[in-house]
Amino acid sequence: MQNEAPARSGGFPYPFLAAVATVVAVSLAHYLTDPVHTTLHVVYQRLYYIPLLVGAGFYGLRGGLALAIITSILYLPHIVLHWGHEPLYRANQMAELVMFLVVGTLAGLLIDRVRNEREKHRRTAEELARAYEQLQATFERLRLLDRLSSLGALSVGMAHEIRNPLGAISGAVEILEESTPAGDQRREFVEILSKEIDRLSTIVGRQLDLARSTPHELSPCDLESVVRSVLALTAKQMDQQGIVANCRVQPGVGPVQADEQRIRQAVLNLVLNAIQAMEQGGVLEVHVGDEGEQAWIEV
Repeated sequence: MQNEAPARSGGFPYPFLAAVATVVAVSLAHYLTDPVHTTLHVVYQRLYYIPLLVGAGFYGLRGGLALAIITSILYLPHIVLHWGHEPLYRANQMAELVMFLVVGTLAGLLIDRVRNEREKHRRTAEELARAYEQLQATFERLRLLDRLSSLGALSVGMAHEIRNPLGAISGAVEILEESTPAGDQRREFVEILSKEIDRLSTIVGRQLDLARSTPHELSPCDLESVVRSVLALTAKQMDQQGIVANCRVQPGVGPVQADEQRIRQAVLNLVLNAIQAMEQGGVLEVHVGDEGEQAWIEV
């Protein structure tokens, strides 16, 4: 156990063996000292308490009680053999044996209680340290969210500021496009400018859509109808880039509860991203299906 770790050196109970050796030495002193030297025997009795307290201090209740029992076993024959002729003194020595057991038990219980309290405080300190670390991490996340919120508000403001002059530029480009003949070399640059303005308008529109916090309006939504309407909306752009759309719908896919406008916007964003990535043309695969209670759209 952890609370016994200080009592061991290399896994061997040296303090316990030292305490037992002390008890044996004191017992030998008792047996080798003439009974007439009562003062010395009283001193030896008091010396027994030192190994008792050492055992309790290192090993708690088990150590204190074990040393008390060993002391009583070693001291009891001395009482019977040397003090049998004095009943009063013998009774006093028997009471001393009981005191060994009481002191060893109480000291061991007290040490165990102190160690348990110390272990409890240690665990509490560790939990507080972990809680503090979690609090610090949460605080950092809140700071990051606050910065992201500020950046979001700034980007929305910039989008609004960009949108107004962008509309004026778009109108001017339309006038230039109408006034430029089809065979004119400048027509190509006007068309490129028009496409880039449309792309900027799309980016600004997406930014503003993300900033809106409108609640979801859930209603039955036909995913196949949404996908086909998006493909119809982007058909002209796909034709211009040589892209062929292939829509596959898994049989049995029914309406789902969803915000149709948000689903449509998400699918449109995916399709537009795919179109922009397919500069050399190709086949745009759109799949609609479901798995259990969940439906999915794959572009």
